[in-house]
Amino acid sequence: MPHPAYLVGTAGAGILLISLGVTLTLTLRIRHLRVERERALARAYEGFARDMHDIVGHWLWLASIKGELAHRRAAGDARLREDLEEVLQAVRQAAHAVRNVSATRHRLSFPGEATRARALMEGFGAYCSVRVDTDELPEPVSAALGAVVREGVTNMLRHSQVKRCAIELVEHGGLLRLTVVNDGAPRREAPSTGGDIGSGVGNLRHRLGELGGTVQVAGGADGWFTLIAEVPGNYSE
Repeated sequence: MPHPAYLVGTAGAGILLISLGVTLTLTLRIRHLRVERERALARAYEGFARDMHDIVGHWLWLASIKGELAHRRAAGDARLREDLEEVLQAVRQAAHAVRNVSATRHRLSFPGEATRARALMEGFGAYCSVRVDTDELPEPVSAALGAVVREGVTNMLRHSQVKRCAIELVEHGGLLRLTVVNDGAPRREAPSTGGDIGSGVGNLRHRLGELGGTVQVAGGADGWFTLIAEVPGNYSE
């Protein structure tokens, strides 16, 4: 029969092992809860940043566009133009701050920008049709094409008296082709190739080029302006 002292020692060792096991389990559980809490906070921040960009950023962008239009129409009133310029500067600074907060958390998407474009153009009294003949897009492609739509809408509001526009995404010859077209553009005897549109088109060409794609623009004497972006239809990350 084992000596009582041995039994006591064995029982003590067993209790100690159980205590260590419980302590280790609780420690791991606490660490797991901390990790989950940090992930939840990160998701909450990401959602907040995305919502702020989508809602506040959109309205600041719209305010900037309308402010620029008003600034152009106030050509004969120097005092009013000065006041509008100050308003525009404040809006641009606010938009820049929103982008800085949310840039690392937010990605443009083609469906989102196409939906916004139609709603925005209808708000300006212009007809906008949207046609999409492709399935779900890879995220980088969707983001790049979303940027094309946003740049196209920005250009048509800034440089055109637009009444009709169309956004079309189709598969063509192994490529995804996005066409953004609008009327009311300045009439040109010689076709425009985008060299005088500003840095926006150049940025799009760089962005699409990273995906193996291209960007083309054309504007002519008929008052229609066309922006075409193409990316490989078999693109994969």
